[in-house]
Amino acid sequence: MNENENEMNYVPSGNNMQNGGPQEGFTFKWFNLFLGVAFCFWWLDGNGGYGGSWTTLLLLSIVVVVHELGHVVVGKSFGCSIKEMQVFFLPFVSYKPKQQPGGSSWRNITWSLGVLPLGGVTMFKSRGAGDGYGLTPAASPYIEDKPAWQRMLISAAGVLFNIATFIILYFAMPYMSEEWSGFFWPLTVMSLFIAVLNVLPIYPLDGGAIMFALYEIFTGKKPSAQFTKICGWIGFVFIVLFFWVFPGWLNSILDYIMRLVF
Repeated sequence: MNENENEMNYVPSGNNMQNGGPQEGFTFKWFNLFLGVAFCFWWLDGNGGYGGSWTTLLLLSIVVVVHELGHVVVGKSFGCSIKEMQVFFLPFVSYKPKQQPGGSSWRNITWSLGVLPLGGVTMFKSRGAGDGYGLTPAASPYIEDKPAWQRMLISAAGVLFNIATFIILYFAMPYMSEEWSGFFWPLTVMSLFIAVLNVLPIYPLDGGAIMFALYEIFTGKKPSAQFTKICGWIGFVFIVLFFWVFPGWLNSILDYIMRLVF
């Protein structure tokens, strides 16, 4: 997922703030880590989706990193300023690179790891009151100033990166040893699976953001911030139910994709 920070109303915890932003170096949220440990015991006991194993969790994290890097790379190519890239939800550890005068803009990104494996999120810097007005879309670092077609490509980038991963691994599989193919085959399937799930027209999944951008392209109007926020919370509840409360739906989709593609 890629999100405007104002739309999701993301507020870092107090112990992770310094002059309005995250501290440099590592910061930890111990309560979230405690929740994550409890969740892992529950999940690895066979109560969650995806088969509930450490290997599956590792593969899922790789797929999510690739997905979110798609949003980051394409967003930066259009001149967007990125606040944070987060793998999994309920972050328990974050890393902010040390700032250097004239340093790379990649140092402005906070990298976070969460404990709830429901995907990830890339948070773009959003304009505050009185910030950035009068800038051309190309010069503005704020994602809301970019044309709808650029925002649509940023939203689609994660899916495209996952599809590219699937294609590369799928065609490389015959040239791998049995040991390596045994590791990369689940990663290949999961890359396609996550790509398909993310194009569902549910906000805040990428498919929902793409639908909003298409609406703006054809009508010339942006959906209101209040409407997108409501859609975001409804979609998040749906994702939780879809992934963890009724995982049978998830397994059915995975089985269908396997039969269709392989």
